[in-house]
Amino acid sequence: MRKLLAVFVCSALVLHAQGNSWDKVRYNGGTLQTKVDPKDWDNRLTVTSDKITLQLKDKQTLEIPTPSVTGLSYGQEAHRRVGTMVALGILVAPVALFGLFHKTRLHFIGIEYKTADGKGAGVLLQGHKDNYRAILMALRGATGARVAVSEKDREFVPTGVEAKVVKESEGEKTAESKETSAPPKDAATGTIAVSSTPDGGEISVDGAFMGNAPATLKLSPGKHVVRVALSGYKEWTREITVLAGSELKLAAVLEKQN
Repeated sequence: MRKLLAVFVCSALVLHAQGNSWDKVRYNGGTLQTKVDPKDWDNRLTVTSDKITLQLKDKQTLEIPTPSVTGLSYGQEAHRRVGTMVALGILVAPVALFGLFHKTRLHFIGIEYKTADGKGAGVLLQGHKDNYRAILMALRGATGARVAVSEKDREFVPTGVEAKVVKESEGEKTAESKETSAPPKDAATGTIAVSSTPDGGEISVDGAFMGNAPATLKLSPGKHVVRVALSGYKEWTREITVLAGSELKLAAVLEKQN
């Protein structure tokens, strides 16, 4: 009996140390610069009591100590929070917005944390329909952080995971207050508003995926190549020159392929 108990305890300790790993995870944006397609599932997420490890398809690795995690979020609330961090210049990689126009539910998971030098950071992941519940439970258990979620997405958070329901008006106020307190970085960038007909065209700037139309983007001054693509339609391309503080509207009318 004692031997069986010892084996059980040892096995539990090994499993605890190894943590939980998932191979079907999308990296939609964050602190890592990468050319990995945000629609690619071939990334690995591992959660242990000590750290959260994200290994991308291109072998880049991000390690987040669990005590440094300041917030978790799910669904459109995750998208909004990490998107706000991009707008404030906290994140260096663009957040993929294609999920906002998708007909099926996409399970966004946001992780906000502090870097070693005390700066705010975050990542936006997408869990698969078969693993997102387990990922949320593991993150909640390892970090102790509640999962912020909008009222309409609350039903998709697993029972047993403590959630903080954020009303839409509260989310808007939070975003507004962050933007108000942010340093004036817009003076060093230009703004382009990209729309497409039909809606949902995939926008890329200088070869980097930036989201789906309609979208408003902040770009550095200089020349840029903007492309809008959509399955079944010819690619739309424009070369533009962005000036600091300028605003530009691009309307991409996509032609059907023969």
